[in-house]
Amino acid sequence: MRLALLRGYNILDTSPEEGFDDITRLAAEICEVPIALISLVDIALISLVDDDRQWFKSKIGLEIDGSDITDSICAHAIAGDDYLEVNDTTIDPRTADNNFVTGDDSIRFYAGALLEDDRNLPLGTLCVLDRKPHQLNDFQRRALKVLAGQAMRQIELHKALADAEVLRKEVDHRVKNSLQSLEALIRSQIRSEKSPEARAALDTIQGRLSTISSLHEALYLTDTGAAVDIAAFLRKVAHSTSQQMPDGVHLTVEVEPTHLSSRSASSVGMNVNEAMTNAAKYAYEGRKRGTFELRGERKDGFYHLSCIDDGPGIPNNQTAGTGLGMRILLAAAQQLGGELVTPERESGGELKVTWPLTD
Repeated sequence: MRLALLRGYNILDTSPEEGFDDITRLAAEICEVPIALISLVDIALISLVDDDRQWFKSKIGLEIDGSDITDSICAHAIAGDDYLEVNDTTIDPRTADNNFVTGDDSIRFYAGALLEDDRNLPLGTLCVLDRKPHQLNDFQRRALKVLAGQAMRQIELHKALADAEVLRKEVDHRVKNSLQSLEALIRSQIRSEKSPEARAALDTIQGRLSTISSLHEALYLTDTGAAVDIAAFLRKVAHSTSQQMPDGVHLTVEVEPTHLSSRSASSVGMNVNEAMTNAAKYAYEGRKRGTFELRGERKDGFYHLSCIDDGPGIPNNQTAGTGLGMRILLAAAQQLGGELVTPERESGGELKVTWPLTD
């Protein structure tokens, strides 16, 4: 049961971590003998005992990563109470023939406090060693036990973070599958729907669902938590929404990177999706070729994002319209704390949203 518990923590053979090294370093300093600075250096390590070896998660003053279980003094600590101290390992029958004692390391002193879970099952020890006989005082013993408790909390935190990551991946996987299934269902319905109005409504729904899927994928792949790289995200949105464009429309995406919260990124994605959907409906009517440009840049404390097509242009006062698409565009811009405008152009149409940068 103890070995199953140990392996369940997924801590064995992991890389060094500063939090564990801080504990071992402090343990070595607290338990140091008065002459340690001019004679021998104390050794502090956190060891985890497996069924046939002991492995050192953290070590100060020792080069090896572990040893065979037959050379483990920590195994004696696990077999006993919550604390073991051997003042002179050469005369204690449990350690006198240990290779760490008789070999080149010549360990003469050992003190170890158990790493125990909330059911008092031991995983290993936080221990301090010296190359000469020694004895800890009461304060040092108490400190070693307290630090062992902190080391155990670090191990539990390590496990909790790993478990949370597994859960996140499982949720992401299920969400992705659900979104893909829903998109497939809508595509199937579009193919069988005879009413132009219904097909148009389903097209709109599919476009917005595709934006949500792209946002989810961007969040899933990012290493910055809920912060989304807007450049990578918008490339996915543009590529997905471009499927609604005529085959001859050339898409250009030149977007400077910046990071937004997932909610703000969703608002930006909705703007791009709506602009491209509107262009697909109106800008290329009766045409087989065309262009659509997505440009984004950071300038003067603001981010400027433009959606530009080479169609007949956007009528004046279009941003005051009451259509669903325009209401979505305006609401998305407001959620960003920005504004939506339709700049005048000699040719083509442009929807531009600008919002303040906070970084």
